[in-house]
Amino acid sequence: MSGAILPLLFKEAMQRVFQKKNDIAKLEEQAAERQKQMEAIEKDQARLRENMKALKGSAEERALTQRYIHELDSQEDTLATLRREKKDFDSQKEQAQRELETMVGQIVLDERF
Repeated sequence: MSGAILPLLFKEAMQRVFQKKNDIAKLEEQAAERQKQMEAIEKDQARLRENMKALKGSAEERALTQRYIHELDSQEDTLATLRREKKDFDSQKEQAQRELETMVGQIVLDERF
């Protein structure tokens, strides 16, 4: 193989490696964002539950309780979606990490390089 071709092949291989690393970083970022959203919802749910404990049962308070229940129900749906998305991002990241390891393992350096 020509000496001029090796640096070009190496450069292309390294570009693919860096792109895969960027892909992994984006997946990690998306998973972390989902986790952050889940934590915010869980914190809000704790607040809503505490508020519901304080309500005594007047007509206004029953209406507020129903509102809180509706909000909790909606948040549970959102949490289920976020958990599923985070799991998908985590799986994609693991797959991309395996691909990166394979990619790096396939880079062979010529001892003249």
